[in-house]
Amino acid sequence: MSSSRGPEEEPSMTDLIDSGRRFYEVKKYKRALEQFTRAMKSCSCARGLRRERCSCKNFEKVAAEGGSIFKEAMYNCKCDIGKTFNKCDNYQHAQALDFRAATFEALEKLDRAKKDAEWILELAPRLPDGYLRLGKIARLQKNNEFAWKVYTAGIHINSDNAGSSSLKLQQLYNARKPLHKHFSRKDPLRLPTEIVMLIFSFLDFVNLPPCLGVSKHWRRILTSPLHERLWRNMVFPGRSMKRAPRHDVLKKMLSWAGNGGARKIVIPLPKTFVLTQQKLMLLLQASASLEHLEIGPQSEGLLFPSNQKTWQRLRHVSIDGTGDPSKPAWSTAKIAIGGFPLSFLNNAAESLQHLGVVGIPDQWYRTQSIPMLPNLKTLRMSNTLTSRDSFPIFFLSDTFPRLEQLWIGPNIPNLDSNLLVGWREKWETVWNHLKVLIFEVSSVVGPISQVENSLMTLRCLTCLNHGNTLRHIRFDIPSDNSDRHGRNRVFSDSRYLYSDVEPPQQPQFRNLRSLGTKGFCISPEVSRAVFSEALITGKLTSLDIVFPTESLNDRIGDKSIHHLKGYDWIRGAPCVRSLGCYKFRFRSYPRNDEDLPLPQFLASFPNLETLSIFSEHYEEAEFASVVAAVLRVTHLKTIYTTSVKGAVMDQLRRVAESEGVTLIWGHEPQVWPVPLED
Repeated sequence: MSSSRGPEEEPSMTDLIDSGRRFYEVKKYKRALEQFTRAMKSCSCARGLRRERCSCKNFEKVAAEGGSIFKEAMYNCKCDIGKTFNKCDNYQHAQALDFRAATFEALEKLDRAKKDAEWILELAPRLPDGYLRLGKIARLQKNNEFAWKVYTAGIHINSDNAGSSSLKLQQLYNARKPLHKHFSRKDPLRLPTEIVMLIFSFLDFVNLPPCLGVSKHWRRILTSPLHERLWRNMVFPGRSMKRAPRHDVLKKMLSWAGNGGARKIVIPLPKTFVLTQQKLMLLLQASASLEHLEIGPQSEGLLFPSNQKTWQRLRHVSIDGTGDPSKPAWSTAKIAIGGFPLSFLNNAAESLQHLGVVGIPDQWYRTQSIPMLPNLKTLRMSNTLTSRDSFPIFFLSDTFPRLEQLWIGPNIPNLDSNLLVGWREKWETVWNHLKVLIFEVSSVVGPISQVENSLMTLRCLTCLNHGNTLRHIRFDIPSDNSDRHGRNRVFSDSRYLYSDVEPPQQPQFRNLRSLGTKGFCISPEVSRAVFSEALITGKLTSLDIVFPTESLNDRIGDKSIHHLKGYDWIRGAPCVRSLGCYKFRFRSYPRNDEDLPLPQFLASFPNLETLSIFSEHYEEAEFASVVAAVLRVTHLKTIYTTSVKGAVMDQLRRVAESEGVTLIWGHEPQVWPVPLED
């Protein structure tokens, strides 16, 4: 009797995977690998062909460059594998690869395990299994940042995939959790260049070099041509500088700034900076595109380059020659006439628009050694020590003919108009563009004739162009507009003054925007005659009222009340947004608005926002009560004062805050150059 046996059936993928898992559990890893490999090869996605792994993909490189791991798995294939085979949606194929990768892990063959994990991503980029396995292997290889990026990529893909296993998604979150706190912090240098520049622009320049020590990557990126703008504004600190930069360090910084070197150099304290002649020459000669230069008091009398027309873009220069108080400004043993950089400024004359000089050279008082700057727009000149000489201000109109803004002082208390007669023929051409005039002096110095001559010079300056080009006037003078005989000095309602020198033009001030006269008292009658046109046309938005000083025979409050009454002509002007009230003294224990008229006067201005209020004629508590009365009836935004301090100031600030007003101890900041509206 004969018998027959049917052919043996091929085991299914499920059977092969189950068999491999049993071998894995008893640590028969070689047999397990055979079963998992057979299961992979039996998948129908191969269509009877031998399916190899694509070698085009480089997940680690893409992750390091901030690219998409999913897109790398999904689309990047230039070899024949991608053309021959499609993605595989058979979960058992991915499962067999996952188990084979786990077996290689057990055999400590991590490179082969990594290849299988990447193969899972290639076959099924939307399954969480490949991300879980590749992330785990990366952690075993101590590549934690890559592991974090792999887990994160898997979370992003599977969070949007409605068909993904919530269990596997939670496993991705759990695997990423110990890494997330450290690696989720974004390296700012991997952001777009514009954002990197914005972030680092908030750092002081002195804080940039320490950033180079964060890593080699940071040093390479921050010193690359892509970020050369970071090194172009070399603004060094003053007293807070802990360590002065060496010559070789400055040289490196200038090289990082690219072609043209620094655009802005600010050294407020050359002594702290240890500014030597060698450093100065390096900074200037390596910065052919320099636009802005500020150097503080120089104790060694440094010399500027004098024979080079290199700086064709230099627009702003501010220099201080008063480093050694025991010597005249710009003193140096190397040059007999001093170290003032006359040639340096003349060589930059075509581009220079803004000049600040602290320490007026003696030669300027003799109208000598003044640079010729035909395009200069703003000039700020001052001394650190009070000079008794009278400065011939009008001679500067020859050397700076297009000046728009002029700030004189402090410590230049005396100006000279004695030579005005010689200027009458060309008076119509003197400073036709002057828009801002500031004169600041802390004390009156010299004989009466010299003081009066100085005030007369101010009068002449305000008369230029009939005063109609002037937009901003600020006179900080501890004096009155009228002398003890009642004769007007600077501002007058009459063309004729008591002086032998009469200005050729009567000012009208049609375009005046602000009048600052802190300390300089002007009568209401003169103010009305001189400035009413600017107020009527709505151009005058800011002005100061300085009250006269009472004599011993005056009843307390009478003079201030009468003075304020004289300003009724400006009461309620809608154009007024800022007011200053100085040196007033109203009645003690006021019973009504007649005793204290200031609050109602200020309340009459519908658009008043800023008030500067100071008076040395009050005790702090009484002054605070005046300000509190003002707060109750006005709609101010900001108040400046220094007449109260300590506990009284704290209490007054709380009252101001309850009214929605910011109370600031100090004076309103003065911006220079003054912004000019069209």
